[in-house]
Amino acid sequence: MGVKILRMKAAVSFSCVTLAVGLSAPAPAKTADMRIEQRGRWFVDQSGRVITFHGGNVTLPEFDKPQQPRWTAETPVRMAEQGFNGVRLVIFFSRVMPQPGQIDQSYLNRIAKAVAAYKAAGIHTLIDFHQDQYSEKVGVRGMPDWAVFSDGYSRMPGVEFPIGYFKDPAVQRSFDNFWKNHPVPGMGKGVQDLYVEGLAAVARRFRDEPAVMGIDIFNEPATGSRCAEPDPAKANCPELEQQLLKPFYEKAAQAISRAAPRMIIFVEPFMLQGALGTPINTPIAGPSGRRALSFHNYGPVKATRDRVNDGALAHVIRSDAAIINTEWGFSNDPAEIVGQAADFDARHISWLAWTRGSFEALVDPKLPNVGNGNRVAQLRAYARPFAEATAGTPVMMSFDPDKAVLTYRYRTQLGNGRRAAGGETEIRIPAIHYPNGYKVAVVGGKVRSAAGAPLLRVRNDANAQNVIVTVSRVGVLPPLPPSEGEPDRKDAGLRTLPPIPAGPLTRRSLIGHIVVTPGGRALLDREVPGMLQGLSHVSGWERMTFADIQRFASGTLTEEKLRQIEADLATLHVTPGPVQQAGRLSIDSMTSDLIADPRARAILDREAPGLTASGKQGLFPQTRLRNLQPELPGILTPSVLARIEQALAALK
Repeated sequence: MGVKILRMKAAVSFSCVTLAVGLSAPAPAKTADMRIEQRGRWFVDQSGRVITFHGGNVTLPEFDKPQQPRWTAETPVRMAEQGFNGVRLVIFFSRVMPQPGQIDQSYLNRIAKAVAAYKAAGIHTLIDFHQDQYSEKVGVRGMPDWAVFSDGYSRMPGVEFPIGYFKDPAVQRSFDNFWKNHPVPGMGKGVQDLYVEGLAAVARRFRDEPAVMGIDIFNEPATGSRCAEPDPAKANCPELEQQLLKPFYEKAAQAISRAAPRMIIFVEPFMLQGALGTPINTPIAGPSGRRALSFHNYGPVKATRDRVNDGALAHVIRSDAAIINTEWGFSNDPAEIVGQAADFDARHISWLAWTRGSFEALVDPKLPNVGNGNRVAQLRAYARPFAEATAGTPVMMSFDPDKAVLTYRYRTQLGNGRRAAGGETEIRIPAIHYPNGYKVAVVGGKVRSAAGAPLLRVRNDANAQNVIVTVSRVGVLPPLPPSEGEPDRKDAGLRTLPPIPAGPLTRRSLIGHIVVTPGGRALLDREVPGMLQGLSHVSGWERMTFADIQRFASGTLTEEKLRQIEADLATLHVTPGPVQQAGRLSIDSMTSDLIADPRARAILDREAPGLTASGKQGLFPQTRLRNLQPELPGILTPSVLARIEQALAALK
C-alpha cells in the first residue's frame, strides 16, 4: 500500500511547429473491447469499467480527394497521439435520404470508411444527424429539400445563423411541420416517419460495429414558432419537451432498437438550452443500458455554464442515462478552453468539443490551420490526460496544465457493486504535454504499462478500496511558436463594415462600430459582461444593433440599462470614415503582434516596464493585451491599459 514512484521517459521527438511526436498512438482496442453500454450516468465497457471520452466534432472525409483540406490518412493517428479517444461524426439526412424513401448506400459506405479509420486508431465514433436552421433551402444545412414544408415562406434575406431560429418564419414553420409529421406527397408517410427510417438505416448498417458508440438522433432541435426566444426569462417551455420531443424520441428509439438492439440512443435538449441555462428535462428514450443525453454548453458566463452542467448531470441521474457534452469551446482563448475542460473533469463528464477551426486541423499538422489561431496553444488547452477506462468509480480528477500534473482518485468498487480487484485503469497521456516523458506515483495500485507509454495502465492492489494516481511532466515545455494560422474569424467581419458615420455612438449604432472605437469594447465588456463572447457565435454580429439584441435579451438589456450604455457611448471619441480595425493596433491586438511592432514595443516598454520580460511570455502569441490583465495585475493596471490604448490610437 506504499507509494510506488516510477520515472518514465518517453522516447519522443517533439517540435512545437510541426507537432511531430515520436510517441506511437495507443494500440487499437480489440473489437470486443470497444463495445460500450450505459449503466446509470456512466458509459461502461464489457468488464464494467467506467469509460470516459475526450475528442471533437469531425466532418465526413472526402476519401477520393487526397488534397482536401480537412483530412489526411494520418488524422486519426494524430488524434490518438494527443490522447483523444472519441469523435462526433457530423452527417446529414439530406445525404442519407436525398429522395423520399431512398437511402444513398454510397453515403453510408463513406460513413463506414470513416468509422473504420478512427477505429483503427482506437477511437470511438458517435454518429450525429446534424442540422443548422433545418435545411439549406430555408436555413443552413441538414434536411433535404423534399422535407421542407415552410407554409409558403421563403428564406428571409439578411438573416444569419442562428437568428433565423427566432426571426425567420421559413425556418420556424419548417420545424412546426416536422413536429406535426407533415405528409410527404406520394409517400403515404410523414416527414418525421421518413426521417426515422433514415435513422434506422444507419443503425442497421452499424448494428454489429462496436466502435460506433451510438446515434445522436437530432442535433439541436428547435421549437419552431413557439417559444422561439433566446432570452432565458422567456425560453423555458417544458411543455414542448413533452409535446414535441418525447413522442419523436420514443418513435426514433424504437426504430433504432429494432435495427440495432445494442446501439446506444443519444437525445439532445432544445437548441440554446445549453447557452441560456434554462432547465434541462429532455425526455430520455431507449431501454436501460442504451440511453444517453447529448448536451451542449456554449454559455459565455461561467455561472451559466455551471448551471447547465449541474442541471444536465442531475437530469441523467434522475433518468438513468449516461451523459456526454457534444459541443463546447468555439473559442481561441486557451485559458477559456482550459477552464471549461476543468469544469467537465470535475464532474466526470465526457466531452467532444466544437473547435473554432476544424478539430482535424488542430491535431494534424499536415492540414492547413484555418481558424484555430495558434495551433500549439489550442492543442495544449484541449489535450488533457484523463482516465479513459476506470476499474472502479471515479471520485476526483484534476489537471494543472501549467505543470502538467494529473491527479486522479477512484474507488475500486464498480457501478454494479462488485469490487474491481486486480482490474486495470487506463489513462491517456497526450504527447504535447509530455515531450520528455512523465513520472507516475500510485497509491493502491501498480503501474503495468511500459515506460513512457502513451496509454498508462494501473492495476488495482487486491485489497485496495481507493486508488490515487499522480502523473507529472519531466522537464519543461518549449515556448509557444508564433501563430502561422489565419486570424480568429470572429473579428473578420469588422473589415467589411460600412464607414463609421459622424456624430456620437448610440444604441442604434452597429455593434462593430462600437467595438472598433477606442474604449468601445471595454465599455461593452463592462456594461454587458459576456455579450461580445456570446455574439462571436453569431454570423453577422458586427452589423447588429442593441435594438436587434434587445429582442432576444430583453431581460438583460432593459430600458434603464440601454440609457446607461447610451450615456457612456456618448463619451467616446469617434473617428468618422472607413473602419481601420484590420491594421490598427490596440490593447485588443495579440500581445505578440504589439511586441513585434517597434513603435508599439516602445509604448509597452514605457508604460508597462517589465511586461516583455515577464514569465507570462508563453501567453503572448495567443492572448490579447487586455486579456493579460488578470495574469499581470501589477503591471497592466486599468490606468496603464488606458494610456497604452491612447498611445496606440495615435500611431499612424
